[in-house]
Amino acid sequence: MNLNTILLGGLVTVAMAPVAVYTFTLRHEVSLPQVFNHVSIGSNGFNDPASVSPALLESLDELKENRQCIECNFSGADLRDVDLSKVDLTRANLNRITLAGSQIINAIFQEAQLQSANLINIDASGADFRAANLRKANLTQSQLIYVDLIKADLREAVLIDAELREAALNEAILKHANLQNASMYGSILREADLTGANLQGADLRYTDLTDANFEGANLTDIVLDGAILPNGQNYSGADDILLLSGDGDPED
Repeated sequence: MNLNTILLGGLVTVAMAPVAVYTFTLRHEVSLPQVFNHVSIGSNGFNDPASVSPALLESLDELKENRQCIECNFSGADLRDVDLSKVDLTRANLNRITLAGSQIINAIFQEAQLQSANLINIDASGADFRAANLRKANLTQSQLIYVDLIKADLREAVLIDAELREAALNEAILKHANLQNASMYGSILREADLTGANLQGADLRYTDLTDANFEGANLTDIVLDGAILPNGQNYSGADDILLLSGDGDPED
């Protein structure tokens, strides 16, 4: 082999290298279903095809194609700042998932597992969390307007500064939840359990609190104008706040 042949072969190799790299990258990129506008790199390696399990890829593909993935497992996934509006994730395993900053408007999470989920600053307006497990979930500063949380488990959940206006919280379990400065204007909390909850500064105007349990709750600076109290009577003044938490004497 003469010198010219060797030089020509070297030049061809150098020229083809960027094409090979591009082809390799493209092949790996398109192997991931483009379900979301943006997917952050997390412990699950969503932007690292080599570390994504076939089962997870299958679930992502189903979510992309059908906007639903019933009983799928996204436990621990990092999906911050994505758009999951109107998807159906009924009974899905979303424990420890990160959806911070995401749009999940009118999405369905009925009976889903969202324990210890990072849901900070999400917009879940109109979403359906009926009977979902949200124990210890962090929903700080989230938009939960018109959300359905009937029979949801929100024990020890963090809802600081959350917007829960006109939400359905019938029979919801909010034991020891942190609802500091939350807006619950016009919400329905019939038979809700708020034992030991922190409601300091919360807006409970025009809420329906019929048969709700506030025993041991922190009710400092709450606003109750227009509310229906647990005993079915309309709020009439500051003395009613003492009765809510069980600190007042009903016979006084």
